[in-house]
Amino acid sequence: MSKNKKDLPVTPNSNQAEFLITSQFRHIKELSELKYEAEEKREQNLIQQSSQMQTVFSFMTAAIFMAVPICIEHRGNLSLEFFLVSVSVIVVFLIASLTLASLAQWRWKTETFPDVKKIKDSVINNPEWKKLTVEYNQIDQLVDIIGKVQEKKAKLNDRRVRLIMASMICFYCSIFSVAVSFIIGIAKII
Repeated sequence: MSKNKKDLPVTPNSNQAEFLITSQFRHIKELSELKYEAEEKREQNLIQQSSQMQTVFSFMTAAIFMAVPICIEHRGNLSLEFFLVSVSVIVVFLIASLTLASLAQWRWKTETFPDVKKIKDSVINNPEWKKLTVEYNQIDQLVDIIGKVQEKKAKLNDRRVRLIMASMICFYCSIFSVAVSFIIGIAKII
């Protein structure tokens, strides 16, 4: 029996069950804070990635519009309609890519942490205020608040991922359109 007592942590002025429950809630709080921080970093990375997509769009657009006049000038027997259709298809995909990347950066309305006055009011004027004098109940309240904010942020980040993927698909379609236009142009010349 003395061996079991040595294995259990002992704290002054608290019973063993409350200490163990509080310890569990502290662990849950730490994990919740880690998850929230990871979601914050994920959001920043996604916004940065969509910004990089916009930069790539700029370079691709500049390259297309610099190459088109040279190609038209040296088009040989290719028609202007061919160039108009080719450039239009490429630009449609590029604009779609830009639009989707821009939407991924949008700051949608999200769940935020309550204002300090509201938090104070919810603790002080809580009908079950005695419950909140116990540490594990305080931690549980904090975990619930973090959970609400993190859950909404995760949903918005998932939306950003889908928009970025769609933007990348449109960008790859524009590159594919360039290649197809080039191949068709070469085939018409030969």
